Amino acid sequence: MIVRRFLILLLFVLAPLPVAASPAWACSCAANTGLDEAELAFVGVAEAVRESKGVNRVVFGVESVIKGDASTEVSLTTSDNEASCGYRFDEGGRYRVYAVAGETSLCSGNELLTPTPASTARAERVSTERTTIFWTGSGIVLLMVVAGLTWLFRQPRQH
Repeated sequence: MIVRRFLILLLFVLAPLPVAASPAWACSCAANTGLDEAELAFVGVAEAVRESKGVNRVVFGVESVIKGDASTEVSLTTSDNEASCGYRFDEGGRYRVYAVAGETSLCSGNELLTPTPASTARAERVSTERTTIFWTGSGIVLLMVVAGLTWLFRQPRQH
């Protein structure tokens, strides 16, 4: 009887954990840079994004400089994926960009000021995927709870 109560308690405590847990990302912004740490900060339009061996080189047309010195065109690098803190720039997008030593990342504090159709579609797709994952996980947890309770209550009672 004690084992049965312990199993029921364990089921109710552990079942919601997969739903309550937040997603894990490989990129961890321990040191956000932003304007204070940036050597160069500007507002500009991403004119070209070139992918090469794990690194994206992004060429910006500079509209205004917030900090540092820049010509009318700036070329920066970032990792090619968000898991390693790469910032995804879309050609034609207008951004506020913060860079150190010719590099920028997810942790730099960059901001998309004017979205492109590609960035809007990606944001909608990610939102849909996260919703699907949440409800699928919730459904699986609910099925596990129901199956566990059914199994516990159908066990023959020992006196």
